[in-house]
Order: sequence, then C-alpha cells, then structure tokens
Amino acid sequence: MEEIKFTEKTLRYLSLFEDVTGAKVIDCIDIPEKVIFLVKKGEIEKAIGKGGKNVTSVSSKIGRNVHVIEHCEDPEQLLNNIFYSYGVQNIGIIEKNGVQHGTVEVKPENKARAIGKKGRNLSIARMIMMRHSHISSVSIA
Repeated sequence: MEEIKFTEKTLRYLSLFEDVTGAKVIDCIDIPEKVIFLVKKGEIEKAIGKGGKNVTSVSSKIGRNVHVIEHCEDPEQLLNNIFYSYGVQNIGIIEKNGVQHGTVEVKPENKARAIGKKGRNLSIARMIMMRHSHISSVSIA
C-alpha cells in the first residue's frame, strides 16, 4: 500500500468536510476535476446529507466539485463503492505476475462513463486502491 500524505490544502478540506458533515474522513484526494473524500464505513449517508445538502455545502465552500466514497477494508467492497453509481454487476480480483488486479463489471450502457474520459475514473480508482489495499491495477469489463 502507498503511504497516504496530506498537503496543507487537503488537511483544510478534510477538516471542513468533517465540520460540515460530522462524518469521519479516512482519506482526501485532491485532483484537478474534484476533491474525493473517503469516509468511514457506515457514515456515507451522514456525509452526503439529506438530499445531498452536505456535499453541496462543502462544494460551495471550497469552490470545487466533491465526490464521496464509503471506505471499506475489503478490496472487493471498496471497488464496488468506487463504481457504485455505474451499476456494478460483478467484481473479480486476481493476481497476475505478482500484481493484484481488480476487474469491475458494470452495466454495458455505463461502461464508457465508468472508464471516464481518457481513463480518468480508472486512474482515480487505481489511486484509491493503491492507497487502501494491495491492488495496483483496475479495469472495467
């Protein structure tokens, strides 16, 4: 697993998110498109808030898009949580040449969106998985 390091900026985001939502943040990833918060298992509803009000509030305060994912120690469940909105149908984890690889099967009509423009969503998923599991490769089927 990769070591998780926070910058001054991500620490500010993390603190603000916890203050607004009351949810415990496990990780905060700042990428150009958005800020991703991984929240403690069981706290996703608290983090999002009724009708998404907490996410909207944090998003407006930091002036960035916000995405919330529920953390889980189980790599299969974490992959499911990352790709949840794309209609996950199956998840498989195999080892190839000493590398742990996760394959996520989503509804066929959501495959392109799950991969993202220029593979952006796959890159994000790989980053999260490398920080929170021994999986270092992710693909969409």
